[in-house]
Amino acid sequence: MQLYVTPPPQQNSGRLTTSLTLHDGLELVRANRAGGPAAAAAIARLASEFGTPLYVYDGATILSQLAAVKAAFAPRFSRLKIHYALKANTNAAIVKLLVDAGAGAEVVSLGEILTARRVGVRAAEILFSSSSKRPDEIRYAVANDVLLNVDSLDELEQVSRTAEELSKTARLSIRINPDVDPHTLHQINTGISEAKFGVPLDGGLAFAAYERATRLPGLSVIGVHAHIGSQIADPAGHVATARKLLAFAKELKERLGLTLEFVDVGGGLGIPYRDGESVMSPEELARELKPVWDEGIAEIGHEPSLWIEPGRFFVGPAGLLVARVNSVKRTPKKTFVNVDAGFNTLMRPSMYGAYHRVRAVGRSEDRETVDVAGDVCETGDILGSERFLPRVFAGDLLVFLDAGAYGFAMTSEYNARPLPAEVLVDGDSATVIRRRGTYDDLFRSQVLPGGTT
Repeated sequence: MQLYVTPPPQQNSGRLTTSLTLHDGLELVRANRAGGPAAAAAIARLASEFGTPLYVYDGATILSQLAAVKAAFAPRFSRLKIHYALKANTNAAIVKLLVDAGAGAEVVSLGEILTARRVGVRAAEILFSSSSKRPDEIRYAVANDVLLNVDSLDELEQVSRTAEELSKTARLSIRINPDVDPHTLHQINTGISEAKFGVPLDGGLAFAAYERATRLPGLSVIGVHAHIGSQIADPAGHVATARKLLAFAKELKERLGLTLEFVDVGGGLGIPYRDGESVMSPEELARELKPVWDEGIAEIGHEPSLWIEPGRFFVGPAGLLVARVNSVKRTPKKTFVNVDAGFNTLMRPSMYGAYHRVRAVGRSEDRETVDVAGDVCETGDILGSERFLPRVFAGDLLVFLDAGAYGFAMTSEYNARPLPAEVLVDGDSATVIRRRGTYDDLFRSQVLPGGTT
């Protein structure tokens, strides 16, 4: 059994020696060509300049993902609003990129509201969806005319009281639980009857909520909303949800006289996390929704605006996590490639059992099956299990693909490790959009007894 490995050859950390840009290098990595010199030079340059672990986002990919949604939906739906679900990636630079390209903001916390406002999103363009809003969050939203997506009768009453106290009229929609199973991972399946989200449509509960909303003071009911989950690969769930929402909008108009301004069918567009994986495209979803939409608005007698709110689809494919190999350990059972990132850096594999493709930078020979292990002191800190990778050595670089969504957004300082840096690539330039955490940051909010920080 081999106990020691030879050190790797020194990697090129200089600028690309060809006409290829950093963007081109990232595209090569995604295309499973990370072993080639151009891709290796791009990743080595980023690691040398900004350190590891490092989140890298390609601005061109983000904008092309948004353009794909616009191209699919805009020709089919004359009244359309695309919101970006900030929880996927809350970095202000990423949000600004999407907002400047025409997206609104769907948020789940006051912090996300403030992020959206910070980059210039008007309050009217912000939809605040959360199943558990704090009183100060409700108060801020009402005071600043943020659109509230109400999740329960209790919350509805609180919004009304707050609006009265502030002498304001709160604009709102109510989130409906349509009891639609999109057949995605249980932890991100939000439209089934047992989920914590939304007011159930069945049993007349949703109608009762809208009826109550029309009688409470300080409220203006303008929409209906449902979001059935994330990483959805088949349009059937969205189609069923849209059909239910449109029928419900008709009922609200006929029985309560409510003419809704919008119907929000949520987000959930999936992305491929594995080579060769097929998922639902924006074109496919828009094409399947169109006849259901046309039939529904004909029944209603007016056309509300169609709202959608992708998150992962915009930013997921654009993000890469670059990590450095700390050591390679061979045991009688497994070979572990230990890297300088863990589930504190990329939580999805440990939290969901999620799969991220791993690329070995600058290596292509002598493939072997390994577990890519993180630097967190937990047995479950495995970022990639049973991966068939080129043989790597301490000091080599690995790249985890599709880390732009729910990557940095879920990071923590567990094990007292500072947060990674984030950079945004534009052509051949890379800009820091979040500085790397420092050890001093670990103590920034701590206070010792006696008031000493």
